Amino acid sequence: MGSERWANIGGFRMRYLRLAAREPAGRPPLVLVHGLLGYSFSWRHNLEALSADRDVYAVDLLGIGFSDRPPRNAVSYNLRDTARRMVDWMHGLGLRGADLVGTSHGGGVAILMAALDQEEATGLISRLILVASINPWSKAGLRRTRVLAHPIGATVFRAVVPMFGIFTVAREIGLNRMYGDSSKITDEARRGYNAPIRQKGSVDYVLGIVRHWHADLRVLQEAIRQIIAIPALLIWGSKDIAVPVSSAHELKKHLKHSELVVLQGVGHLPYEESPEDFNRIVREFLH
Repeated sequence: MGSERWANIGGFRMRYLRLAAREPAGRPPLVLVHGLLGYSFSWRHNLEALSADRDVYAVDLLGIGFSDRPPRNAVSYNLRDTARRMVDWMHGLGLRGADLVGTSHGGGVAILMAALDQEEATGLISRLILVASINPWSKAGLRRTRVLAHPIGATVFRAVVPMFGIFTVAREIGLNRMYGDSSKITDEARRGYNAPIRQKGSVDYVLGIVRHWHADLRVLQEAIRQIIAIPALLIWGSKDIAVPVSSAHELKKHLKHSELVVLQGVGHLPYEESPEDFNRIVREFLH
C-alpha cells in the first residue's frame, strides 16, 4: 500500500499513501480521491498497477479514513472547501501537472479541484478521470439526503447511530448495493471499510457532506462549465444504482474533451469489482 504519510491541513492531520514509481518514466504524478465512506483503502487493487511508471498519492480526506476528525463545525465539508484543502495539499507537496482520479463524492471534489485550478491558473491538474462521479444529472438518493440534511433528521441519525450500531449496518447494506455482483465482496473489504467509520466523528463528516448536498450539485454544474477544456475519462458500471450510468451520458455532453467507458455488469465501484479492467483502461488513457 506504499508509505504512510501525513500533511497538516488547517491544524489537522490528513493521512495519505505515497507509492513511488517502480520504473520512473518522468510521467505526471497521479492523485486518487475516494468516495463518501471510502478512504485510501478503496484503491488497494489499483495502487501497484498504477504506480508502475508514476508516483501515486491516495488520500484519506479530512474527517474520514484515518485522517483527523475535526470537532463538529470546525471545518466545512462542502465540495468547494474540501477541494480547496486538496488543492492546498497539492501545493504543499509541489505536485504540478498531475492527473486526478475521483470516484463518487470524490469525483465531485475532483471537478471542483480542477475548477479551482482553472480559476487560479496554477497548472496543478492536467487530466481528469471521473469514476461514477456525483453530478447534477443524477437524481438518486436526493430524498434521503434531504431528510438527513434537515436538522431534525440529522439529530435523530446522530442519536441512534451509537445506540444500534446503525452506521456499520448501513455500511454493510451499502456495500452490497455498490456491487453489481455482491458475491465478489470479500471479508477483507468488509473489515477494511468498517474499521475507520467506528471512530468518533465519522457521523459528523457524513452529515457535514449531506448538509450541503443539494447546494453542491448546483455548484458542480457551474464548475463543469469551467473545466470543459480538460481532457477527461469517465468510467461507469452498467449496474450502478448509486449514480446511474444515464447521468454519465449527460455529463459527457458537457465535458467537450471526454470519453466514456461503461463496464458491463459492474456496479458503483469498478476499481474494486473489476480492477484488472479498470487498471488497464486508466493506464491506456494516461499513456
